[in-house]
Amino acid sequence: MSIKKIFAAFSLAAALFLTPSAQAADALKIGALPAADSLILYAAKEDGVFTAHGLDVEVVPFQSALELGAALRAGSLGGLFGDIVNVLMQNENGVPLMVIATTSHSSPDARFFGLAVSPRSKVQTLEELKGKSCAIGRATIVELVLDALLEQEGAAGSLEKRDIRQIPVRLQMLLAGQMESALLPEPLLSLVEGQGARVLLDDRKLNMPLAVIALRKPDGGVDAAFTDRVKRFRAALAEEAARINADPEKYKTMMQKFRLLSPQAAPHYTMLRFVGGTPLILPTEDDLQRRAAWMKNGRLLKKELPAYGDIIFQDK
Repeated sequence: MSIKKIFAAFSLAAALFLTPSAQAADALKIGALPAADSLILYAAKEDGVFTAHGLDVEVVPFQSALELGAALRAGSLGGLFGDIVNVLMQNENGVPLMVIATTSHSSPDARFFGLAVSPRSKVQTLEELKGKSCAIGRATIVELVLDALLEQEGAAGSLEKRDIRQIPVRLQMLLAGQMESALLPEPLLSLVEGQGARVLLDDRKLNMPLAVIALRKPDGGVDAAFTDRVKRFRAALAEEAARINADPEKYKTMMQKFRLLSPQAAPHYTMLRFVGGTPLILPTEDDLQRRAAWMKNGRLLKKELPAYGDIIFQDK
């Protein structure tokens, strides 16, 4: 046997027996909005957990769902940390995304979103806030949560929604008194609360998935390689969630490193925990239908909703 043939045979054998982490890692760029639970992506990369599962993940920060969606449509991202609303909108716009994890689900034990009143406002109750301005990101999970909170309180449609897409701008306008109120995610909610804002409502009484991670499906549809990638991604998320739960103060510091938590907000912020099956639980078909109905009511969706299995990963 020639030297070339021996070398080729050795190379083939080595490729067959290498572990996923030893082979060239799957490269993925994930766009992320600045919510507290996006930490799981940054931390899994920082701790080397993604690498250990054969994944080369780059987390790309965005300040609005609009900008993130534009990047997805331009083909520069392989997935997102966002919400079901954005996933459904991108699928309708020709970007085939599949939800693979739920990083936060409303729970009595944790606060993820809240309606905050400006420190400069005299408003003390929801009744006093009626008819006044509320800064949101229209056609996002923020608007959906606001509608759900107001409906729960029997006050649907009682606030004047103002579409402020950039989350930091929304925050600054609230603190400056240019907006009477704003619907904000954690840890920004804790930040404004620490600066005198009053939280009138939060999502702890709701029962709904909030933030999700979705990956772009291959052009030919879901195949064995994509399924394997998703399973390794989910395994990495589960491992990192356990790390965060085991040492919350360490990861609170990491949140500050990645600018997910400001030094001003840190003393007021109760560190998140991954509970209730997060991040591995997935939205139910009822969850999906409810989000789609809300979007259709707001004329955000025009096409028929794809089948549940086309949008939500099925871990068979």
